[in-house]
Amino acid sequence: MKYILASCAVLLGSFLFFQYGSTSDIFLSHTPETLENESLTEAICSEISMEDPEFNTASFNEKPEPIEEIHTGTVKAGDTVSRILSPWLSPSLIHELGKSSSPVFDLRRLRTGRDYKVITLDGEFAGFEYSINRSQFLSVELDKEGFHAEVNTLSFDLETATINGIIETSLSEAMQTAEDITLAVRLNNLFGWEIDFARDLRKGDSFSVLVERRYHNDTFQGYGNILAAEIINRGHRYDAFRFENEDGSADFYNSQGQNIQRFFLKNPVPFSRITSGFTHRRWHPILKDYRPHYGVDYAAPTGTPIYAAGSGTILQVGQNAGAGRYVRIRHGNGYETAYLHMSRFERGMRPGRKVNQGDVIGYVGQSGLATGPHVCFRMTKDGVPVDPTKIDSPRAGELPEERRKEFAALVASLQPQLGIQYAELEKTEKKNSKAEKKSM
Repeated sequence: MKYILASCAVLLGSFLFFQYGSTSDIFLSHTPETLENESLTEAICSEISMEDPEFNTASFNEKPEPIEEIHTGTVKAGDTVSRILSPWLSPSLIHELGKSSSPVFDLRRLRTGRDYKVITLDGEFAGFEYSINRSQFLSVELDKEGFHAEVNTLSFDLETATINGIIETSLSEAMQTAEDITLAVRLNNLFGWEIDFARDLRKGDSFSVLVERRYHNDTFQGYGNILAAEIINRGHRYDAFRFENEDGSADFYNSQGQNIQRFFLKNPVPFSRITSGFTHRRWHPILKDYRPHYGVDYAAPTGTPIYAAGSGTILQVGQNAGAGRYVRIRHGNGYETAYLHMSRFERGMRPGRKVNQGDVIGYVGQSGLATGPHVCFRMTKDGVPVDPTKIDSPRAGELPEERRKEFAALVASLQPQLGIQYAELEKTEKKNSKAEKKSM
């Protein structure tokens, strides 16, 4: 109460100071008017409720909101979760954090170049986020009950774009000039049943792809679905259109309604080149004699992903002096494939595991008898070696007859979006050539 009376007195005194001036006798003596004002002050202040929040002394004892800080970083070579979190957590707590995360994501799988965040409140650890890929991130929060981990999916804004180009040397180089290299890999996988990108592409071939671009907070976050694509290879047009099945899955069909997926991919390594083909008599560069070479050698930089040419079951994951690190896969209809000279295997490769066509099974290397980084791709049919570049594998399931009209309408709506871009590209090239002639 005394604090309230004091506050009121100060307020009244300030009022009288400005009303009568600092030299007034009112500040030097108690006149009847002064006493009357003091009584009035006490009466007014006594009417103020102690529950009024502006005069509630308890509010002065409340703790301020904690200060949140976000510490961002990028995983560097050799980084571990222990090294990243050591400024905020003890080794035992980091171990507990790892245990809570393991059911949804193994923190031993941190990858160089991925972004992370450490959230603190008043300098104390409160949470950790790690970007698993462009569409998912791990979130670990700490509260009174301990650590809680979950994998979240980013929400994206989608924008449809048409990307095209002319091939001078390779699809990857043509794509790099305009777009992210990952789109070239997806285009390679999409047409990998029809085109051997290591042997078939020629200078002047062209491509066009209609794809969803994904954005999160106005930042590009990679690609969504490829909706349509076409490649002109040696004057022949290959096209593909995404068509959703009734169960929600999707397949790609060409404009004639044929499923473009075949039993085997033409090439298990994108953007590679053939250095040695299938033959019954080849000079071995290391053993220095002639012997059969029942495979096709695809040269590529060490670490390039190797994809399963077809779906099947892994028979062997091993290593020997000649083949180096290798994987053998059994497929249907009596086919087997083998992939030799790997630098390392993909995580989780083991006999008996099922793999799907296009799954990464290992990485290019030069283990065993090899003069440079490559993969020796081998195939057998009923135990007899066959040239994988010459087999004509059957197509997957055809488009249901009752949905052909629906598919034809889809093609009619998407084809112009590929063709218009080519028309614009040709106009640009003609303008450029005319400008060059004028300047000469």
